[in-house]
This record gives sequence, structure tokens and C-alpha cells, in this order.
Amino acid sequence: MTHVRVEPVDLDEGIPMMYRDFGTYVRMAYDPTQMDETAALALLCVRVPRLVGQLEVRRPSS
Repeated sequence: MTHVRVEPVDLDEGIPMMYRDFGTYVRMAYDPTQMDETAALALLCVRVPRLVGQLEVRRPSS
């Protein structure tokens, strides 16, 4: 199981999602005005196929 840290942030126009793969976990940021979280996670799984069925989402505490 790989932990994916998910954060909604304001990103530049045309960049709806970005991520960094640290091996033991992945950090992903998405812009909710350009893409919803579900679509961002789906795109992440396309870019990092080892996550399919093997990810655990973690969100920052408020």
C-alpha cells in the first residue's frame, strides 16, 4: 500500500494537477477549480500505474 498525500491548492491555469513520487509515498496537489479530486487521482494512477488498487489517500488535517 502506498500513501498518497492529497492537497487542494491554487495552481497556474492549465496545470490542474502535479505530483512527486518519493517511492514510499506520493504527494499530489490538484486545483479544484480545474479538476476534482477523483479525476486527479485517476490521472495520477495513469501516470504512476503501480498505484492502481494500491493507494491509501491521506489529506492534510484542517
